[in-house]
Amino acid sequence: MKPTQSLQKTLRRLPLSTKQAGKEYYKGNRVGNLGTIDKYGRFHPDYSKIRTFVYPQKGIRNFELTPFVSSRTPKNLQRRVDEWETVPKAITGEAYLEEWKNRGGSDYADTSFRQEPVQEQSNMPEVYEEPAKK
Repeated sequence: MKPTQSLQKTLRRLPLSTKQAGKEYYKGNRVGNLGTIDKYGRFHPDYSKIRTFVYPQKGIRNFELTPFVSSRTPKNLQRRVDEWETVPKAITGEAYLEEWKNRGGSDYADTSFRQEPVQEQSNMPEVYEEPAKK
């Protein structure tokens, strides 16, 4: 038996969605695996796949780097609720950097306060293992 042409079009293979398949069909949300699960069901994270943000060791109050935009740079003016007016003059990159330096921006980090040698930082947390119980 051969199906008609209209049935052949509806029987074509389409990717399944989670609504069409059974309850065991799980596609995930495209995050990827961030570690492994061992045979006991415990999760072991792989820190090379986990996004971490390194916070400055001495805090942000006396941080070496300065913001790229000076606090004295004029801001955009708001005309109406949804309409903004930009600064009227056009500026090149070199002129912007020169003005930024004139207003107090610094382009180097002063590291003279450090007495100990600088160690290379990593985003890997230190692993803590409990001592073995006897």
